[in-house]
Amino acid sequence: MSPNDVLSELSKQGIVAPAQQTEIAEIEQKKPFSLHWELRSMLYLGILLLSSGLGLLVYDNFDQIGHGALLAVIALACVGCFIFAWRFRPEWTPGQTKSRSSFGDYALILACLLFLTLEGYAQYAYNVFGTRYGLVTLLPAVLFLPLAYRFDHRGVLGMALTALISWVGVTVRPLELYFKTNFFDQKTVYSAIGLALVLIGLALGLERQRIKPHFTYTYLTIAGNLLLVALLGGLFNFEDVWEWFALGLAVTCVAFDQYARRERRLSANVAGSFVYLLISVVYGYIGFTYVVFHYLRLGSLGDNIYYWYFILTGIALVYYLMSQLPKGNRSA
Repeated sequence: MSPNDVLSELSKQGIVAPAQQTEIAEIEQKKPFSLHWELRSMLYLGILLLSSGLGLLVYDNFDQIGHGALLAVIALACVGCFIFAWRFRPEWTPGQTKSRSSFGDYALILACLLFLTLEGYAQYAYNVFGTRYGLVTLLPAVLFLPLAYRFDHRGVLGMALTALISWVGVTVRPLELYFKTNFFDQKTVYSAIGLALVLIGLALGLERQRIKPHFTYTYLTIAGNLLLVALLGGLFNFEDVWEWFALGLAVTCVAFDQYARRERRLSANVAGSFVYLLISVVYGYIGFTYVVFHYLRLGSLGDNIYYWYFILTGIALVYYLMSQLPKGNRSA
């Protein structure tokens, strides 16, 4: 509900006098508009453009400038950003905290991006890691994870988890899962499931200990998607054990649904709880539909079954999701 709707409702109930309603509405209309998130988005976009431009510069001019000079410039910029971020680092606390500088968080994310550029370019120019390609992704994960906790930076945490997932050889492409993916390899599927379960267990354990509990959302979003995509990959590609993957998918979706309900009851993070709910519904619906038509052969009953199935289940899904929204959001 908008502020005007709230004021109108309070006025109808006699809680706010008409004169007060007019005065409050005028104040609400003229109050300053916050540009906090817009400015943050522009700064992050600027950092991404800067790192992308640096990569293009390296690619187009490395033969003219020289590998050593380019590596030295990137290394100096990376170290400078790390020094700036460390100088204005926040005080360590298990709870949520903020940098002592408005640009500390951006300096840290830029330093991490520059480190990735430096690492990749050093491997390309001098083959410093040899054929041990796993070190290329393991090193950022080992570096970024403690930095994320020391600086309380969820963006760096996301980069660390992404590097860790890449280290185990997993590339997640949900839209290409059935047609072109490395989930045709059973070892990759089991590795993805194992890593996802470890990350989810770690996140819930740290949340229980109240160590950066606000990181749980990042952990569960990344690891949860990884786990559900891996279960779908197993369901799609390994017909001899599809029942186990279907069971695992069902259990995971129910667990996310219950966790979303718990989060909505215990915290004010409505958006986060709805993300968990949406994850469980979308992946569960994809898996259930595949089982129904591919393994149970429901499509053999006739062509009309497809039409009615998607109409009825679509209505049911929308109704279920709408019923889980808070009343204020639903009416808006």
